[in-house]
Amino acid sequence: MSAPVAPPIVRVRPASVDDARGVAEVHVQAWREAYVRQVPATVLAGLRVEPRIERWASIIEDDVTDVFVAEVDGRIVGWATAGDGRDGDRPTSRELEGIYVLAAHHGTGAGQLLLDAAIGAGDAYLWMMDDNPRAEAFYLRNGFVRDAIERDQLLAGHPIHIVRLVRHAGVRQWAAVKDAETALLTADVRRDTAQVDELLHPAFVEIGRSGTLWTREQIVGALAEESADSRVTPQTDEWQFRQLSPELVLVTYRLTTPSRISRHSSLWDVGGTAPRLRFHQGTVVPPASAQ
Repeated sequence: MSAPVAPPIVRVRPASVDDARGVAEVHVQAWREAYVRQVPATVLAGLRVEPRIERWASIIEDDVTDVFVAEVDGRIVGWATAGDGRDGDRPTSRELEGIYVLAAHHGTGAGQLLLDAAIGAGDAYLWMMDDNPRAEAFYLRNGFVRDAIERDQLLAGHPIHIVRLVRHAGVRQWAAVKDAETALLTADVRRDTAQVDELLHPAFVEIGRSGTLWTREQIVGALAEESADSRVTPQTDEWQFRQLSPELVLVTYRLTTPSRISRHSSLWDVGGTAPRLRFHQGTVVPPASAQ
C-alpha cells in the first residue's frame, strides 16, 4: 500500500517586480479557465502574456495597489490585488480588485490565503462577472453578498455584465432580513397572526400583483384566512440587497411557484431589535420574460 501523497505547500507573499511575468502568465491562463462559458473562445485564445508583463511590473511597483502571489514549489499559481477602492460610490474603504488561482490548484487553500492576505477579515467589496457560481460560492463563504449594484464593461474587448458584492456590518442585517422575508412565504407563519404582527411595521403597506393597495390590517386578515393546504412554499432566487440608510434595507428577489414567476421588492426597517417590513410589492413576470 503506497503512502498518501502530501498536499502541496502553498506560500503567499507580497509580490515583487520580478514576479511580473509569473503574474501575467497566471492572468492569461486563469482567464481562459474561468471564463470559458462567458467569453468567446476566439477572445480567450487571443490573450497574450507579453503585453501584460510591463503593465504588471508597473502595478506591483506603484503605491496604489497591493499585489500578493501564491507559490507552490517556487512557481506562481495565483495572485490577488487590493486597494482603497476605485469607485466614487465605494461602499467600503477596501476593494478586492482581483483574485485568480490556476484550476490545477483549486482546493489547495491558495484562494483563501490570497484573500486573507489582500483584505483580511474586514469590510471590503469586489466586482464579479455575473453567472459565475464557483466564484460566488467562494465569496459567500467569506461573508460577501450582492448589493444590487451592477454594470456592463469590456473584458479583453468583449462585453460582459458584472455585479458588486460587499462585506460589512450591514450584511448581518441582510441575513436577518432574508430570514424574515422567507418566513413570510411559509404557510405556518402567514396564518399565525401574532408572528405576522411582529414582522410587519406599523406603517406597512403592500401593492399586490394586481395593483391593489393593501393596508396592514387587510394583509394580516387575508393571511390568517389562507388555507394551509393551498399554500406551497415557493422557491426564491436572485436575492439582492441595497442599504438605503442605516435603518432601511431594500431587498429584491425572484419567486417561483408551479403556476407563475414573479419579482418582488421589500423595504425592511432594521432600526429595532428585529427587522420589520414597511413595504412590499410583487409583479408577475410574463411567460416570455420569465428567464
